Amino acid sequence: MSTLPTPPACGEPATVRIELYTADSLDACAYTCPAHTIHVTAVVAKTGMDAHPVGMAPDVDRPCGYVHVFPTGTLATEPADPSHPRWCDRNDCQRRGQHRSRARHLDTNRPEAFIVDVALVQALHPAAEPMMNLTSVEAAAAASLVLSIGQARVLRYRLAHLLDMAKASRNGGRWA
Repeated sequence: MSTLPTPPACGEPATVRIELYTADSLDACAYTCPAHTIHVTAVVAKTGMDAHPVGMAPDVDRPCGYVHVFPTGTLATEPADPSHPRWCDRNDCQRRGQHRSRARHLDTNRPEAFIVDVALVQALHPAAEPMMNLTSVEAAAAASLVLSIGQARVLRYRLAHLLDMAKASRNGGRWA
């Protein structure tokens, strides 16, 4: 789905926020007055999305009919250059020779010996597949490891298993 039906916009103060979900993500929030909540929920359901009305925080001031579309969701407007994947940061891809997502810092909230970031990367060739890029920095030296999505998926499961084993050893050898 790429478009959301336009909800009624009576302009009254909104008292309900309706979270709009596709199968795997929160894509938008629609704000309504009590008179239009059921109508908007029904219209959204017809588009194949899940609509979940929730209360609004007291400091939020929106008019009925206002819709906020999250830039990372499936309802986000298509980029001006459709050659970028949705997750691309669109920052100097040609110079880098690849698309890259925003790097996610692995922050443990404790001092660590080195910094680790993870990001998606993809060559500019249209047939290229996304890859997972792990980068670690210690002092002035940096090292990168690029994994296929399949390798990253297996690594996720292996890490979960190793973390479970480490947790068990702290519990006297018992699985917790």
